[in-house]
Amino acid sequence: MNFVKLKNLNKVFIIAEIGNNHEGNFNLAKKLIYQASRTGADAVKFQTFKTEKFIRKVEKKRFKQLKKFQFSYDQFIRLKKIAHSKKLKFISTPLDIDSCKFLIRHADIIKIASSDNNFFPLIELVLKSRKPVIISTGMINSKDLDYLIKFIKKIKSSYNLKNIALLHCVTSYPVTTKFANLESIRYLKDKYNLTIGYSDHTMGTDACALAVALGANIIEKHFTIKKNFSRFRDHRLSSDPKEMKYLISRIKNVKLLLGSYRKKIQPIEKKFIHTIRRKPYAKKTINKGELLTIDKVEFLRSPSKENFLYLREFIGKKVKKKITKNGIIKKNYLY
Repeated sequence: MNFVKLKNLNKVFIIAEIGNNHEGNFNLAKKLIYQASRTGADAVKFQTFKTEKFIRKVEKKRFKQLKKFQFSYDQFIRLKKIAHSKKLKFISTPLDIDSCKFLIRHADIIKIASSDNNFFPLIELVLKSRKPVIISTGMINSKDLDYLIKFIKKIKSSYNLKNIALLHCVTSYPVTTKFANLESIRYLKDKYNLTIGYSDHTMGTDACALAVALGANIIEKHFTIKKNFSRFRDHRLSSDPKEMKYLISRIKNVKLLLGSYRKKIQPIEKKFIHTIRRKPYAKKTINKGELLTIDKVEFLRSPSKENFLYLREFIGKKVKKKITKNGIIKKNYLY
């Protein structure tokens, strides 16, 4: 799938966010890619970082945990190859400048986390690389978002914006129903001419399905092998393979239900038009040359193929030939 053309696709781009749910276990990371492929996801996403580049060592507990979760760049290259072998896009979030430079060379798409949507040195580096980029909009208000978009357009002034996406996101783990604020998806779609999606931190699948109904073209959902795999917080708000498969099926169904934006007669309606639409019949005999007025007509359903849409097509016109009582009034009887 070509992300650059995503805005024009009639489907939803689904990202299985593995993040750090591998907990530093490379074999588990591989297994999660295989499982994501089986669910029907379009991409897998990781986090790429050098712990000492974004966490202070004095924060010992957090530093120790992330150091354990940290993969080498060589391991990410191997994970990318596995993802590609399963026809999945390889996406990762850089959490430091060095990792960003690495991902510019190796990732299919780069994701900017909500925590860094105001870290402009990182954002500028990604934008100047011309890599497709997804930016989460957690912890940001309308004013700051406008500033971010102006910054993007300044950097991208000579480049197509179709390879940039914004994701509505609420930064909490998990997000309760009260604060999901999915209407922001419509706000983003109405205000910015960019691909818009949703990064979900709620429990279950309802929010993602509703996000698609509101116009999200990308859905990012945390993905784990097992919801109670460990005490690491992300597992319980993630979808396991069974739930992810159900979620993707549900999203496809929602997309089918939504159909197309333009109002048109659906193919299955066409067979009913002639039997359900009313047709004009003469209430009494109408003689040749007589003016057709609405009081001389009654409108009845019948299987006749004669049809009309507007009264002006026949009311006020003269009759070419005699129409007997209860006879259908056809357009070619009038002038």
